Amino acid sequence: MKTYFNEIGSNAVKLFVKTKMFIKLFSLNEIMKALIIYFTMTGRTKQTAEAIASKLSVFDVSFLPIELNGNSSEKKKYLASMRKNDFSLFETILNNIDFSSFDILLFGMPTHGRFPPKIFEEIVSKGKNLSGKEAVVFTTARITGKKALYHMKDKVEEKGARVINQNVFRKLFKLGTEDAIKFGIQLNTRYK
Repeated sequence: MKTYFNEIGSNAVKLFVKTKMFIKLFSLNEIMKALIIYFTMTGRTKQTAEAIASKLSVFDVSFLPIELNGNSSEKKKYLASMRKNDFSLFETILNNIDFSSFDILLFGMPTHGRFPPKIFEEIVSKGKNLSGKEAVVFTTARITGKKALYHMKDKVEEKGARVINQNVFRKLFKLGTEDAIKFGIQLNTRYK
């Protein structure tokens, strides 16, 4: 298994397109393609996304992570600008999202005040070719995340995708990966 990275972005935001290439005994045309799109500030959502992906063996998995870098005050400043609908920091990323070559999309977001960060709605609204796709939504949360999860499901379905599964990964302190691995196995089993 090989992993490839292409890095695009400023010091504040990094976009990595990460693809796992699987060696199979059948042609690449038979491998379903999955895209995991996530936003992270602290690494909890990234950790969850990677744990889920580790069990998606029937898929060629690609990542489209949007990661905020910098110290805590810089991250808070970027979040505040997103709350005011200023996504200029992410403009290049948002204007180039195309879901057409993927069979299933997984959207992962942290929970901020019972909702996903506003970047989620920008991803869904600006992403091309979402209609007709199968999708999975998941959130990471310290206390609750159900409202964020339902909000994500509604927004993805409004754009014509069908949400086939959803989950909240919740822990007050260290999140861990056990539940995310189980969720990945559950998704993988659906397509075997």
